[in-house]
Amino acid sequence: MANFDAQVIELVGTTYTTDQDALNQFITEGANEVINAMPRSIMERVAEETTFTDTVSSEGHKVLAVLKHDGTIDQPCRKVPAFKRGRIQDSSDMEFASSSDPAYYIQDSLITLFPTGSGGKLVSMPTYSQSSPLDASAIATITNFPNEYEYLVVLYAAIKALQQVLNSIVLADASISYSNASVGGSITAAVDSITVAPTDAVGSAGSAYTSPSVTGDAGLTGMEAGVLKDATDQIEFDTFWDTLADMIETNEDIELASTQIAKISTYINAFQAEVQDAQAAMQATIEDARQSTQASIANAQNDVQASIQKMQLSTQASIQNMQFSTNVNITNAAKTMEALIQDYSALVTEKTNEYTWAMGQQGKLQADYDKGIQIMRGA
Repeated sequence: MANFDAQVIELVGTTYTTDQDALNQFITEGANEVINAMPRSIMERVAEETTFTDTVSSEGHKVLAVLKHDGTIDQPCRKVPAFKRGRIQDSSDMEFASSSDPAYYIQDSLITLFPTGSGGKLVSMPTYSQSSPLDASAIATITNFPNEYEYLVVLYAAIKALQQVLNSIVLADASISYSNASVGGSITAAVDSITVAPTDAVGSAGSAYTSPSVTGDAGLTGMEAGVLKDATDQIEFDTFWDTLADMIETNEDIELASTQIAKISTYINAFQAEVQDAQAAMQATIEDARQSTQASIANAQNDVQASIQKMQLSTQASIQNMQFSTNVNITNAAKTMEALIQDYSALVTEKTNEYTWAMGQQGKLQADYDKGIQIMRGA
């Protein structure tokens, strides 16, 4: 007969075989599980006997009976609670343990027999510690275990192995990522610096306007002929009106006042002529500046239009390049995405099939195990 690990692999397949340490644990758990479900009649048939004197550990044993040899036969010992241990040692007590009616108690996993002395015998089923599990790769049978029910241990281990596999079947984390590559570079449309300014500032194309001089004697230069007899008769312009008032009101010299009025009129007429000349010069200057400014604006408009056309051409070229690059990137990304989706779908199908088979196989083995336990209990 094959070892236990080979029997488990036959049921679950090599693809779903767990590691050896876990398999040893499953076999050990299965042996203890079946022993716990086993009827006493079957256990007594395969039980082991261990002789001892006075005390023996109950660790690793499912106690079926404790015997005490009375010199003739092995007497069955009655079990008493540990708190009554004093009574079985008191010869005056009704529960006193004698050679023909021995007794034992268990305290701290230690079996203590009365009367004391040699001749003790422990009848038990062995149990197995998880700290020292059975080696599934080295054994094909279990000592003091009914051979006809060892298959239940194999079924138990196979069910546990499949459960571990089901827990570990996780869809691989298919990382579907789209790297957003640079799309056609940046669009740069440099707009030339546009300066709209007339070539000549207003007033610079002609003579600057200079207001007529109307203060002091200079205002009378060239105008006093026929008005003033000599230079000593010149009067400052800013005192003309005061002088006139003085002539009329104080001196009451009408003739002199009339002369003064004529003088003032002559000066005003001369001043008006200068103002008209200045206005004419100003109009000429403004017209020159207007024509110069219109020319500058026309030139600036041409420059602006040229710059806009240049920018449009540059921008259109950049957009075309970007569209081409973007189309290429999107096409490549779509192909990559499609391949990833296909791989992921295949992985999902594979893992789903594995999970379905493992779950179905576990269900079948569980049914066989439950049926075998029922048969064993009814034996």
